[in-house]
Amino acid sequence: MNSGRGRNRRGTEAQRLRKVFFSAFTLRLGVSASKSPSVDKFEKRCKEPRLKNRFLLKPLAALLLASVVFAQTPSKTEFEITEGIFHDGLGTFAELSLANDLITLAQINQPPFDTSRAEAKMKEAVDRLPAQHASRAVFQREIANIKSATKRGAAALLDFIKPARLLRVRHTAREFSNAKAGDIRLECEGRAALPVSVKTDKSGKVAVSEGQTPDIGEKWAERYFRVSADELEAMIKELGFSSLTDLKSNYLNVSRLVAEILIRKLGLEGATLTDFSRAKVTNLEAAKYLFHQLLRFKHGDDQSRVIIFDRSTAEVKWESALEGIDMDSLTADRISLLPSRPRGHEIASEFGIKIDGRTIVSFQIKHKRGASRGTARQFEFSDITTRLRV
Repeated sequence: MNSGRGRNRRGTEAQRLRKVFFSAFTLRLGVSASKSPSVDKFEKRCKEPRLKNRFLLKPLAALLLASVVFAQTPSKTEFEITEGIFHDGLGTFAELSLANDLITLAQINQPPFDTSRAEAKMKEAVDRLPAQHASRAVFQREIANIKSATKRGAAALLDFIKPARLLRVRHTAREFSNAKAGDIRLECEGRAALPVSVKTDKSGKVAVSEGQTPDIGEKWAERYFRVSADELEAMIKELGFSSLTDLKSNYLNVSRLVAEILIRKLGLEGATLTDFSRAKVTNLEAAKYLFHQLLRFKHGDDQSRVIIFDRSTAEVKWESALEGIDMDSLTADRISLLPSRPRGHEIASEFGIKIDGRTIVSFQIKHKRGASRGTARQFEFSDITTRLRV
């Protein structure tokens, strides 16, 4: 009899152990919380005094719980995609919120713009994250900061157009082409229409119009450094590549080209492809041309008024550091470059120019991301991003 009862107890304990580990594995495999026991319940089961060999179960439980946390943490690729979706929605939300705040403050007879699609996109991104992921709170704070900033931005814009009167606000982001920067357009009585470029920022950097582009030729080398198509082709061949396509097979090849253009066009002395810390500009005219072009494409060909909303602080900004520089009095000795020394690669992937020791602009060469991560195409050139410091 005692032997039978012992077997029954052992059988019951074995079933309980199976349930405990099944609970953990369902969590590990990503079963939703509504279909699987909670981690708290799992921990309580591990502590039940009737379970034998608890000294073995506890470390196993700890390992399983750790694997649950790991499984619920998105990979870097997944998070990049999620973050991209969120900030895409946030950018549109900022544009439309600013437009709606202008309509409200100016008390004009115009229905508000529908923000539901932008809000749905942001919600989709938030919902992709695990319940306890820290970025959920970060994203919500950024939304709140944009809501606060657009109200103050709208008031400032209405002050800017005075004594003119706002008649209508148009959302023009879909008309973006030919280096136009305006996201919204203020149609006024008493002055010309005012295009406004809306940017959200958290790192003290803002991209210029068409500032993120795969077109390393016309929209970067020619635009900022006056490199002709024939000259670009010759430089590519000098670097040992048969064509632009061949060059773009690896983003670091494009980094070599960018470094070469900086050295040649700015007349840099004391610079090498792997170290710009001692570089001295000798072609001041080329540097001034670059700075003028950067300012032109910050405002776009439509001469937009640029408004920058800091999504991490809710601060409203208008100007970049470059706009505080008097170009007429600028001398070559005030210009320097970021060191751009390689870190684990044969060449750096970001270059930058400083005036009076302060970074003014950076050029970042990027490889493919998102779905390409971990594939044979991961290190192919994706784009070059030109950003001004705020």
